Amino acid sequence: MRGKIGSYILGMKLKNKLLVLFMLIAIVPLGVLGGFSYYRSAGLILDKVCQTLLESLSQVNYSIDYFVNDIEQLSMYIYGNEQVQLVLSKDGSRSLVEKSRDQKNMNDILASFIGFKSWEIEIYLLAENGDRYFTGELLPREYDAYNEDWGLFRKARLATGNVVWDTHYAMKKTEDFGVVLSAGRQIKDIQTNKALGYIVIDIREGEIANKYNKAEQVPGAQMYLVDRSGYIISSSPSKLEVGTKLTEPFAERVFKGTKGYFRAQDESGHAQMVVYDTSQTTGFKLISVVPVGALTKDGEIIRNLTLVIMATGIVLSVWLAFVLSVNVTRPLRKLGALMRQAETGNLNVVFPAEHEDEVGQLGRSFNTMVAQLHTLIEEGYHKQIRVQEAEIKAIQAQFNPHFLYNVLDSINWMARIHKVDDISKTVVSLGELLRFSIRKGKSLITIKEDMQQINNYLLLQQMRYRDKLNVSLQIDEDVKGYYTLKLLIQPLVENAISHGLEMKQGPGTLRIECRRDGERIRFTVADDGVGMSKEQLRRIELDGGYASSKPGNTAIGLSNLQKRLELYYGDEAAIKIESEAGAGTTVTVWIPIREQAGDELDQADDR
Repeated sequence: MRGKIGSYILGMKLKNKLLVLFMLIAIVPLGVLGGFSYYRSAGLILDKVCQTLLESLSQVNYSIDYFVNDIEQLSMYIYGNEQVQLVLSKDGSRSLVEKSRDQKNMNDILASFIGFKSWEIEIYLLAENGDRYFTGELLPREYDAYNEDWGLFRKARLATGNVVWDTHYAMKKTEDFGVVLSAGRQIKDIQTNKALGYIVIDIREGEIANKYNKAEQVPGAQMYLVDRSGYIISSSPSKLEVGTKLTEPFAERVFKGTKGYFRAQDESGHAQMVVYDTSQTTGFKLISVVPVGALTKDGEIIRNLTLVIMATGIVLSVWLAFVLSVNVTRPLRKLGALMRQAETGNLNVVFPAEHEDEVGQLGRSFNTMVAQLHTLIEEGYHKQIRVQEAEIKAIQAQFNPHFLYNVLDSINWMARIHKVDDISKTVVSLGELLRFSIRKGKSLITIKEDMQQINNYLLLQQMRYRDKLNVSLQIDEDVKGYYTLKLLIQPLVENAISHGLEMKQGPGTLRIECRRDGERIRFTVADDGVGMSKEQLRRIELDGGYASSKPGNTAIGLSNLQKRLELYYGDEAAIKIESEAGAGTTVTVWIPIREQAGDELDQADDR
């Protein structure tokens, strides 16, 4: 019986086969596809909404960071104000007339600092001589007779002039939740470094709530702003938990992560989505807890639309089966035969497109594709060359440096005014490094010039890593006048620091040498960092280069270095890598001696 049915089906005309086949395969696949589409769409909608909420939280966190930076800047302005310095350094036993005059002057100064902002904050100046100046109506008792070993004041004293933050952990029982966050800074005499007192800026809960209330809200959602210790700084719409520690079931997972979203259940077993983001500046976490039901309302519309599409698809499938079986079979077989010829390498075939239907369009597309294959094969090699040239030029891409120079010069003078020599030296080195890396001119420079830029780069890195990075730079005097490629060993130095020494526990040493080796110049960059395993070293040698996997890393990489050496020096240059896990890495580069910039290298650069 089964054989007879098979023989009957196989013996049917192609038109009838298509008709029966489309009727059989239309209902089941459309049903499965419809169900899958509904659940998949619902999941995608949920994921998309959560991504949108996460982006919104990130923007709010940025707004909070900006507000925090404004508060810190405000405290710095007050700190550096000459009148504030003068009044706080006065004797506490001066006359009442002078104290009254000082009180008026300080009130005017504090009012001017916050007069152009609509912040819900209070500023307190607590002098060592007993003077108290503040913007509010009352001076809190804990500020009037403050204890330097208590809370915010202890943090500010240990910070020696830097701003510190403190969260208020008291449970609030009224609608006015009062102060939830305070910024403090110890004020010292700019000339003598003598402690003059403290500045405290109290921020009310309403000011914080105004920041995250701008985020995209979902009905039924609850927002939390939590500090590093897990205490709730602010919340919305319910504020009953402000000042307490977050104890929700999802809290542990949120504190382990930085940002993201996940599904959780509340104490009643209802599904909810938890979306959170962490500020890189303050460490505060902004959390939005949204019921899943509120995010999937549109799922019913998708379900109904899916049912309509399924029914329509079944009807259309039967009709299309009949049309296609009559009108498409013959030209399709013709097109299939031509495609098989094209598969064997015969690209001279042409499909005779007689009609404007889909098969005719497909035939014309086939003709276009075959014609383009000829062009693509011819252009492939030239395109590859252009891509390589574009990569080389991208490395040496330049931009207008005037804006950067002006900004760096401004920062330099500000640092010199405030006597911050480290910042001044760093800015000057960075300016020189930028000026060198983007300046127009020949690709070859003297080794002395190149080493000077390495010095600038290392100065920046030493300012960053401090005692963690020790540098030994040994350049023979007799090689300084020879020419080398600009920024030749820059990627090697960068790789040694970021991949070798940065991940090492404790301080590390970077050794850079440049010596004459016969008729070649030998550059050596060695570190005693984490090194590489034999497998890593073998993979680098097989792949022909290494590029950093760190986001934002601007290292050119060994692969690009090898390409530059091959392009400019050919077989006269060489590179060797030696490494041992836990012992460090040594990279040696040999280039031929060049006593002047040759024309052939300039031509290579022009290409």
